Amino acid sequence: MGLFGWISKGKTISAACDIEDDNVGFASDIIRIPSRDFFGHSRKSPNGRYTIAWLDGGPDQARRGRWIILDGGKVKAEGVLPRPNDGKVADNGTFILNDWRSIENLSGTFAGLLRATARPLFARSFKANLFNNGLSADGRWAVCQTANAPHEDGGRLFIFDLHTMTEIGAFQPESGWASDYRFSPDGQTILLGYQDGRRFAYKMDGTFLDRSTWLASGLRNGELFIIERILSEVDGKPSPLIELLLPAIDLALASDRYRDPRSQARGHRLRGACFDRNGDLAEAAASYERALALDSKVGVKRRLDQIRRSLAR
Repeated sequence: MGLFGWISKGKTISAACDIEDDNVGFASDIIRIPSRDFFGHSRKSPNGRYTIAWLDGGPDQARRGRWIILDGGKVKAEGVLPRPNDGKVADNGTFILNDWRSIENLSGTFAGLLRATARPLFARSFKANLFNNGLSADGRWAVCQTANAPHEDGGRLFIFDLHTMTEIGAFQPESGWASDYRFSPDGQTILLGYQDGRRFAYKMDGTFLDRSTWLASGLRNGELFIIERILSEVDGKPSPLIELLLPAIDLALASDRYRDPRSQARGHRLRGACFDRNGDLAEAAASYERALALDSKVGVKRRLDQIRRSLAR
């Protein structure tokens, strides 16, 4: 689809400049605009001047999907889009929307990169569902995170330069899908923010600047995914780093996050792998046996049999 193709297939934009709407009402992120018979979600620009409002048409398109951009109490532009969501607006009135399109068919469009004049800036269709997006306060940079999909578009963070109307990069964030995004003033780095308050810096090309901080944080929090990642990087060899993993595994096994049997089995498997790689076969066997007792498909039976034969000699 061409750059502005998304806007020509049954979707319309109409400017409504200088129309005062004194009955605009806000409640948290909900907005009501009686003059437009509109009730939907909204988001303000960082400086509080602009508001982007949207109403999802729903998966069955039972109603018309719509968006409205306001400058203070004035409706500046409005339009139709099948499934607008995740609206963001910058201090200069540039705004973005995710068109969720079809959840079942794994498709979405990073749409609505428009200024308050209703002039299209950029659009990008994906063969994946859309998870979230982000926009810099000055309206220069934008990102869109896709959900997992059996296509190269799946599970990646796409970065756009709205001044040049180009896609400048895409990568899979090693630290996982973020909940929000911040951009450096020089446009060289992006901070990915997470629900637990942590933030990690990446270059625009995907280089993970804060990887060491992320790994250390994961160990402190007893995150099994991080422990698995570090174990894979020591490549099966004895390492002093293994001694740092055991307390993290014990922390994970004691936490409420990993109380279910499969997670417990996963933790004991990792504990066994640590002892195994440092040559303590008796402790490794004990951990592997506990893992198998919790989950017969945990993936350690063959190695446990090998260790038992070695110990029996």
